[in-house]
Amino acid sequence: MAEPITAAERRPRARDWYLVAALGIGSAVFAALYNAGGFWPFKVPLWASCLASLIVPLPLVFRRTHPSLVAWVVSALYIAAQFLGMMEPGVSQITLFLAVYSIGAWQSNRQAAFMSRLLLCIAIFASIIGAAVVQLSGLGELTVLQYAANSGITFLINLLFFGGAWVFGDRAWTQRHLVGELRAANDEVRRQEQQLADQALDLERVRIARELHDGVAHHIAGVGIHAAAARRSLERNPDRARESLQTIEASTRETVDELRTLVYTLRDTSSASAAANRTSGTPGLADLTDLYADARRSGQHLDVATYGTPHPLTAITELSVYRVIQESLTNSKRYAGPGAEVVVRLRYGPSDLEVEISDSSPTGERAGQSSGTGLGIVGMRERMSALGGTLDAGPKSRGGWLVRARIPYTRPETEPTPTTAATAPEPASSTATPVNSSTPMADQMPAAETTGSAASAHASPESTAPSGTPAPPSAKARHA
Repeated sequence: MAEPITAAERRPRARDWYLVAALGIGSAVFAALYNAGGFWPFKVPLWASCLASLIVPLPLVFRRTHPSLVAWVVSALYIAAQFLGMMEPGVSQITLFLAVYSIGAWQSNRQAAFMSRLLLCIAIFASIIGAAVVQLSGLGELTVLQYAANSGITFLINLLFFGGAWVFGDRAWTQRHLVGELRAANDEVRRQEQQLADQALDLERVRIARELHDGVAHHIAGVGIHAAAARRSLERNPDRARESLQTIEASTRETVDELRTLVYTLRDTSSASAAANRTSGTPGLADLTDLYADARRSGQHLDVATYGTPHPLTAITELSVYRVIQESLTNSKRYAGPGAEVVVRLRYGPSDLEVEISDSSPTGERAGQSSGTGLGIVGMRERMSALGGTLDAGPKSRGGWLVRARIPYTRPETEPTPTTAATAPEPASSTATPVNSSTPMADQMPAAETTGSAASAHASPESTAPSGTPAPPSAKARHA
């Protein structure tokens, strides 16, 4: 067994001294009573008997730190005092009982505890037998049968006495060991509880940081672009500047709304209310129309289409899809430029929803790509991973950037109506089915991306995909 006793528990305490004092005084009182009544044949004066009664229990103060040594010392003192006729036969027996008990209760090495008690009991019983042999020569009026009966009773009493000390000592050790295990388990539970609380706090921080990056940063980036456009066109084209300022005003309101939602979530201590705040007031697929309109107002050229029959999605899934598209449009605006062609495709398959956002860059590379922190892609991957989905992002071989996400369907608590107005049926001549994950990213881009055609890349959010939209051709690209 592992050591269940701490060093602090083994140190002598005040109650140990109280116990020794009680045993010593009690033994001295019994010695005086035995001496006054003539019930015990003392061979020494009363003061010597009382002194022996006070000395024999003294080692018990250290019974927890050195249990075996204390037991042997107490037993030796007791046997010597008995042979000298100095000890009374009452309270002194309790002292001997505690000495044997302490070995079982406090000896860490259990094999040593067993051997120490065994040898000690043999020594004590040997002394009892020796005393019986000495008394055999002076039987007096006792017959041999009476002497044998008296010796047998003495032997059985001592056997029960020391056997009880042995058993109770082992039980005390086992009980203390169980208490130690429970204490260790309690400490481990508390440690894991604190660890889980820290992990929950870290996850909440990551979630808030992701919401700030995906939501607020998107609006702030748009504000910066429109502010620059308003400054450049303020004198030459006041109407254009006024339109940019109106867009800034709308983006600012949306930013404040999203910040307010985060603040409510942080201030709410109820887990149920906090969970409700996370989903209430958050954008979903129905808000993609406004997102596309904002992107077009900032100068982005969008080709938006949805294929397949819309499947009911949970609020958190809709939010994650919205954030992926929002972050991709923001990155496209930042790196590919506001005039780049951006293609957005939502494909509802039998078991999952596939989202693709790609852009084209005239230079084939993203200017300033290395200056980004990469937190946006990390946040998108975290969102998809939390839903059991995947996300790939990387450059296309013919220039531009591609983001592809796949999200498995999950059953919402209530059956919502289809929330996207940008739903387009699969063209009769098209094969734009959900993309196989083994196909390279750029091998499955729509024709508007791979051919550079600007004519088909300006569908409004409410429009459907043209019936003649060709199937995505193959074009090789590497994954990020």
